[in-house]
Amino acid sequence: MLVALLSLVLGQAADLSGVKQTDPVPTEIAAPVAAKVAPAGVRATANGTAITFWWVADLPGASWAEVPEGTLIGAVKLDADVRDIRGHVLKAGVYTLRYGIQPANDDHFGISPFRNFLLLSPAAVDKDPAAVNHDGAIELSRQTLGGKHPAVWSIDPPAAKDAALSVYTTELGHKSLIVEVGKLRFGIVLIGKIVS
Repeated sequence: MLVALLSLVLGQAADLSGVKQTDPVPTEIAAPVAAKVAPAGVRATANGTAITFWWVADLPGASWAEVPEGTLIGAVKLDADVRDIRGHVLKAGVYTLRYGIQPANDDHFGISPFRNFLLLSPAAVDKDPAAVNHDGAIELSRQTLGGKHPAVWSIDPPAAKDAALSVYTTELGHKSLIVEVGKLRFGIVLIGKIVS
């Protein structure tokens, strides 16, 4: 009942927009990571909460297949607590963003039609910009939620045709903001129906 109510509330209040921003990289980001992240980026507003993104200046590849798992993608500041599409609370704060690939197992069936995700890790613990392996990226991100599951945002669509800063409705009814990082244009699911 609670999940259905949350889904209804989130669905009715699905307000998402994005604009370019020129803020400096947050001081909470470790110096080696900050050196890889460009100042300025995108500020999303999701249901009234500001979510500010900064992207790496040198993302390799023209498709996700060319980006190694665990690669640093950028940083994000949440001005207030937000929920991901599984209902996990992401606390207000500053996080790094790393590329992750969802395991192909029954635990993840129906969450997203794509296996591409951004993993959020506390800036205070993710201090090295070098790519990490799958397990390393998951371990960093688990510290965001304090449990066994990493903190994630779905990448949907992984190869967007819509203009940057436009809002895209996924086939599952989630709302993505389209962004560009390097040669990649993709959607980040910032508002969605709660799925378990």
